[in-house]
Amino acid sequence: MRRFGTFVMAGLYTAFLVGSVEAQTDVVSDCAQSRHLDTRVRACSDIIRGSGFSADQRAMAYRKRGLARAAAGARDQAIADLSEAIRLDPADTAALSGRANVRLARGQTDAAIADLTAALKLVPRNATLLTARGHAHLVKGNADSAIDDFTEAIGINPSSASAFNNRGLAWRKKGDFANAIADYTSAVMLNPIYALAYNNRGYAHEAKGARAEAIADFTRALQLDPSLSGAAAGLKRLKADGNQIGAARGIVEEGRKLVEANCARCHAVATSGASPNPKAPEFRLLQRSHPIQALREPLTRGIAAPHDEMPKFALADADVDKIVAYINALPPGGGWQSKTSPARK
Repeated sequence: MRRFGTFVMAGLYTAFLVGSVEAQTDVVSDCAQSRHLDTRVRACSDIIRGSGFSADQRAMAYRKRGLARAAAGARDQAIADLSEAIRLDPADTAALSGRANVRLARGQTDAAIADLTAALKLVPRNATLLTARGHAHLVKGNADSAIDDFTEAIGINPSSASAFNNRGLAWRKKGDFANAIADYTSAVMLNPIYALAYNNRGYAHEAKGARAEAIADFTRALQLDPSLSGAAAGLKRLKADGNQIGAARGIVEEGRKLVEANCARCHAVATSGASPNPKAPEFRLLQRSHPIQALREPLTRGIAAPHDEMPKFALADADVDKIVAYINALPPGGGWQSKTSPARK
């Protein structure tokens, strides 16, 4: 039997668990993997405040609550939770890398680099951590250190489009547009829906005076992600012919029709509302939980996961582009989103 005592104080939900192993198992599961941030925070808080949980479960609860709070924008609380997770388990690389991400978002680049360096001491030659530390070096302005980390990451995982794109950013910061273009080209060859890599290659082509190539890249970037204001601005600067912005919105509309026809039975595909199938994530939240460029391969081969009821179907490359464009046009909260962060250029 499950027994929960709950109360609300100052607008905060607190739950105290009493009794059964089943109830504790459910709470641990919600803390570890619920896709709803508020559910995850409440469940992890139950573990932290409750009794009968192991030290490992408490450390996990601090880490998971910290990562959920980071995703919700509560950075101070996130750092406090992740720091406690690291105190309880100094070998928790996920907590170290998570705290590094939050610190980087707060402009604490040296602290972020230190966290990632500590994580790399625990798991040397980890391509993901090296890419993250390279990005932190790049934000700080250390292009050479960034290139070193990205190069090592590529050596470990030569299929990482993200590492190539980020190394391209570092080359571009050094004014080496030829190497930048080569890396952006590798990124889009590895992942043809990588809108930011097309966008970044457009900047590099523009800097070299290659107008036609820059227009082609900005146009492709905008087709895949109509919220890329940098691509739209680039087309205006270059006085490109045609209505690329209107054409990009047309692709989004075609993507909307595709997802409504194929996905709406299970997923919430609009800017609001819950999914009819609770196992199916809302489309507007996909950018929070999945790198959009990572969706191309499963969409192309025919998704049969992540929820059990999803039918298996295959899409042509052009239809994959339309769905990706539609998802990119659905930022959390609805509406159009302008992506102008320097790290994304």
